[in-house]
Parts: sequence; C-alpha cells; structure tokens
Amino acid sequence: MKKLILVAILALVAWNYHLNRKAAESGEDRGFVKEIVQGVQGAVFKRDPQFRCDGRKYCSQMRSADEALFFLSNCPETQLDDNDNGIPCEQKFPNQ
Repeated sequence: MKKLILVAILALVAWNYHLNRKAAESGEDRGFVKEIVQGVQGAVFKRDPQFRCDGRKYCSQMRSADEALFFLSNCPETQLDDNDNGIPCEQKFPNQ
C-alpha cells in the first residue's frame, strides 16, 4: 500500500512538472496547484452563484453581511474577522 501511495505521489509530481514546463514554453501561468484551486473555486461558485472569490479581502470591500460570511468561509487570505470568532465584519454589520 505504501508503494502505491509513493508511486501516486511521484506521478503527481511528474505531471505537475510537465504542466509547469509546458506552461513556461507557452507563456501561461498554469500548474497543478492552480488547477486544484480553480476547481475548488468553481465548485464553490456552483454551490452559491451569488458570490465568488474575486480577490477582495477587507470589510470595506464587502456590501453585505452574507457576502462577508461567504468570503470568510470560502476565500483564502481574507482579513474579515479581527477577533477570530467566526463572525466577519462585526463593526460594519453589527446586526448579523
């Protein structure tokens, strides 16, 4: 079983290397990790098409408490929860 896992990991590393090399030749910014992130974001987008991760990460950029909660739950590197209690933008949307 350990050998099978090792072979699978090596295959993924080789595939990632191949994609990165191919992308470098064509000038694209592609790779295994980026494809996974895009797939996850696509799944999130299909689940809730009202919002999508678009790079915003501050409370001043949010239009509603629901949008802030979506960003906090689904988008990387947001700075929406100052006190880490799971409630985003408490000062901007106090009546959540």
